[in-house]
Amino acid sequence: MECNRLREAELENWLFYPGMLFDSLEKWWGNGGTRPSAHEGLDICLYRTGNGQVRRLSPDTMIPAMYEGTVVRLDDDFLGKSVYVRHEICDDKGRQLFTIYGHTVPADHIRPGHALRRGEVFATISAFEKEKVRIFPHLHLSVAWISESFPCEALDWSVLGERGNIELLNPLPLTAHEYGILEQPEYLPDPLPYPVLSKKS
Repeated sequence: MECNRLREAELENWLFYPGMLFDSLEKWWGNGGTRPSAHEGLDICLYRTGNGQVRRLSPDTMIPAMYEGTVVRLDDDFLGKSVYVRHEICDDKGRQLFTIYGHTVPADHIRPGHALRRGEVFATISAFEKEKVRIFPHLHLSVAWISESFPCEALDWSVLGERGNIELLNPLPLTAHEYGILEQPEYLPDPLPYPVLSKKS
């Protein structure tokens, strides 16, 4: 996330409510409760600075590609767009690695077939406004092994949630940074208590 100058902001570690973590059955937004199915990825939003402040990512936070790959699908999700990226990394079963970035606003030139370089910025976090849904703007990140024979146009969150033809991986070890776990709130306070990190021009 150096493209967002988080190094200059003294990013000490990412912070997560339990409900933000992979495979969690808890909702971390609104008034909490239980998810209809286990969380398919990681919700990235909160971090702690070197001086102990807790901050959250701003809606215009730029999203870089984790690895070199090809955009194979753009799809609506309930907070923005999801970008599906296929990588030329295979496991011993012949499956390819995919990263899926949810709740984004893709750049205008991002289309299926676009080749991404590692670290290339291709989207920003969606500045969604949802009445009755109190939730921080955040990046949802999923990582999966998917069979080469699986049609990319059929990929969506219902398919990922079923996990039949897809093996989801925990993205947390891939973030290459320290992290901490916060106590799950009963509900998100209003107004939001965290100062927003804005991009520097």
